[in-house]
Amino acid sequence: MTEWITNTMTSMGYLGIALLMFLENLFPPIPSELIMPLAGFTVHEGQMEFIPAVVAGIVGTVVGALPWYYLGRVVDEEKIEKLADKYGKWITVSAKDIQKANQWFNRHGSKAVLLCRLVPGV
Repeated sequence: MTEWITNTMTSMGYLGIALLMFLENLFPPIPSELIMPLAGFTVHEGQMEFIPAVVAGIVGTVVGALPWYYLGRVVDEEKIEKLADKYGKWITVSAKDIQKANQWFNRHGSKAVLLCRLVPGV
């Protein structure tokens, strides 16, 4: 994985950073913890500029989050709860579990998002 990330950044430059950060949001196994430090190292080596590298990372991350955002707008809680009651036995999730998680997120969501965005692997 590290070699693929390095090759993508080396061959595509800033666009590679944006693409990798976009994919990191869609496919969790791609770690941003490898992408942005490598971009920082590349900046340190003088092969990239700092501001464009940061902007590429931010743009890639925001654009990568948009598909999940719009999916959440289209598939409302009622649909998810119906799917959970119908197929949830396979992944052990029920509508009641979703309601409990939603209540917890309403109380602690902002703290949880902050913490989980800052802790690698979460």
